Amino acid sequence: MSQARAPESLTVVVPFHDNPGQLAQCIAGLKASTVPFELVMVDDASQGREAPELARAAANRVVTLERNSGPAVARNEGVKVARGSVIAFIDSDVVVRPDTLALMLAALRDDPGAAALFGSYDDEPADRSTVSFYRNLLHHHVHHRGPREASTFWAGCGAVRKPDFDAVGGFDASFRHPSIEDIELGMRLKGSGRRILLLPHIQAKHLKRWRLGQMIEIDVTRRAMPWTKLLIERPGTGGDLNLEVGQKLCVVCVFLMPMASVASAFVPALRELWAPLWLPLVLLLPIVAINRDLYALFLRKRGVFFALAAFLLHVLYFAYGGLAFAWVKLTFRPQRRST
Repeated sequence: MSQARAPESLTVVVPFHDNPGQLAQCIAGLKASTVPFELVMVDDASQGREAPELARAAANRVVTLERNSGPAVARNEGVKVARGSVIAFIDSDVVVRPDTLALMLAALRDDPGAAALFGSYDDEPADRSTVSFYRNLLHHHVHHRGPREASTFWAGCGAVRKPDFDAVGGFDASFRHPSIEDIELGMRLKGSGRRILLLPHIQAKHLKRWRLGQMIEIDVTRRAMPWTKLLIERPGTGGDLNLEVGQKLCVVCVFLMPMASVASAFVPALRELWAPLWLPLVLLLPIVAINRDLYALFLRKRGVFFALAAFLLHVLYFAYGGLAFAWVKLTFRPQRRST
């Protein structure tokens, strides 16, 4: 368990694999921070020279991995050489605000019983494409609505006390690609009786450019499916930031839409009332009602056309997320694994 004492020092761990343009912005944001910190950067087998050179010029320590191993392994290797009592994890495509690290330290100082915390993306992502803006606003909204006492963790902009990180064994190295390794870590922290704080006022800017096909592939194969497997293997251990009852109801409504259209086509009374057209629209109403704050955010940030496009993307999100969940529930046979 966390000891009741204020953190004395901070180490920031940044894993990276090439992408020097975003890495330079990440480093610049860190250098503008208002508190001192040790910077450990982990080169996850970059192919080019520019990103490693940026790291060597900026960091107190650079750890170089011989082969691409993924962020879980990279972060673990960074923590091994860290000297700070608090470890802040910042992704290489994230730009912190000048006060981000200071707010992390202040929160842990004010709540010595907390083992970890994480913040949120801001509501002005660097990439202005529709998919990227939608994706980042969704993340922003979810973190702003989540409970302060969290049951998960986020390593894009989060911090953990080093003794607590070491006590639960760090990130699970079996995640060889960016996935839910931070959620899994949070589940173990929470399962061991440790507390995690969600503090959305601690914010940073996301630089990633999302494309539709890429977003769907990552959501299905690296998030929804492995997350569902974890929830099956470890029921009741947390990690449910996106699993509110209302969101589950939205998935049900999305899947009822085509079923209602097909069914009404075979019911004469409904067919005469054009039910195959209007009945699916009726099923959209609960989705709008449940997510009205999110859709209001879409409208406020970018106007009507963006809000409509983002709404359709959100319905699509419920559809493929629900399919991934159902597929795992039907096909996955859990194996015993340590918690």
